[in-house]
Amino acid sequence: MQIIVIGAGAWGLPAAAELAERGHRVTLVDRYGPANPLSSSHGPTRIWRLADPDPAKIRMTRQSLEAMERLSSIAGEPVFLRRGLVWRDSTAALDAFEWTLAMEGIPHLRLDAEKVGARFPGLVPDGRGAIYTSEAGPVLAEVSLRAQLRRFERAGGTLRIAHVVDIEADASGDGPRRVHLGGGETLEADALVVAAGPGASALLERLGLDVPLRPHLEQVVHVADPAQPFDELPDLIDIATPERPTLYAMTTPGVGFKLGLDAPLRDAVWGVDDDRTPDAERTGFLLGYAREVLGMQGAEVVDAKVCTWTDSPDGRFVIGTPLPGVTVACGDSGEGFKFSALMGLVLADLAEGATPSVDLEPFRFDRFADPEAAAGGGATAARASLAAPTSIGGSPTGGGAPEPSA
Repeated sequence: MQIIVIGAGAWGLPAAAELAERGHRVTLVDRYGPANPLSSSHGPTRIWRLADPDPAKIRMTRQSLEAMERLSSIAGEPVFLRRGLVWRDSTAALDAFEWTLAMEGIPHLRLDAEKVGARFPGLVPDGRGAIYTSEAGPVLAEVSLRAQLRRFERAGGTLRIAHVVDIEADASGDGPRRVHLGGGETLEADALVVAAGPGASALLERLGLDVPLRPHLEQVVHVADPAQPFDELPDLIDIATPERPTLYAMTTPGVGFKLGLDAPLRDAVWGVDDDRTPDAERTGFLLGYAREVLGMQGAEVVDAKVCTWTDSPDGRFVIGTPLPGVTVACGDSGEGFKFSALMGLVLADLAEGATPSVDLEPFRFDRFADPEAAAGGGATAARASLAAPTSIGGSPTGGGAPEPSA
């Protein structure tokens, strides 16, 4: 088939590479190109973790690990590392989280407040306990994207750096799918894959598809303390307290310890707001946290970056084939990269009309418009719930509400 993939990020590029390797004629279109600084997928690392309050994401992560192992073998180098994870929260919230992990068979260790530092040297106790699991670490995002781009190029794929201004697809499935580019050029294909990150909403509207999404900008900072090695530190999720939002952190080998707040800087207006200037106040807050809470008293800022992520009303991805020959994946909710290698396989299967091995029911495209959702206001109500961003540790069905007693 002739296939056009829109979006060369963490989901679109792997899908294009997989489809090209399966023998299809693939054109990959992206406004700015792979790993560009305006995308959701730039930067060296992301967190992967089996531990999640959402059982659907735990099951999907198990398959993602297999896909990352496969990509590491293809690339000839690791695309992820195991460093473990410390997840600190209130006692009641940890009780609920631990029950989920036990039900899903995730090995873990419950830590009393005074013992948290044994798994994260330097972490200052705050009276709360934590859960530790070894099945977590950094995804080497830049390494992953380079490996996928090599696959795509070796398989004969065509990369177009161009602005998609319109797309067409007949609901009956008859006729070709068309992609209109800036400058007047039109591309035709037998199938489309739309994985355009923060640019997805505008494109889906052109197809008559109403998908509640909200793109945000978020900031991360690398810090380094010469007196404290960071390459072997575990990931950290320090759930919100009355004084601050949830904080997440991971190591970027050879660069520094990467920290971010689970709180958007502002909404992202794709294609209009290209300002990615780091916020000095946010940078200062994260540096202060590293010095005062992580015990990195000599830490200094290595760099700061602003990136995008796209929220869905329930914090779950939106994946499916809503029209014949049109596959869509959007709503990464800030967690898309840990599923990058797997999503290449999933989207390739869907584009070919096959059923993926992943259970996509929790992520189905039409869930905000099904009869139960419609009774509660459907997509309109779902869009209203986007007023509050979903959060790490939030309910998988509560539109960002925290876990009980969190």
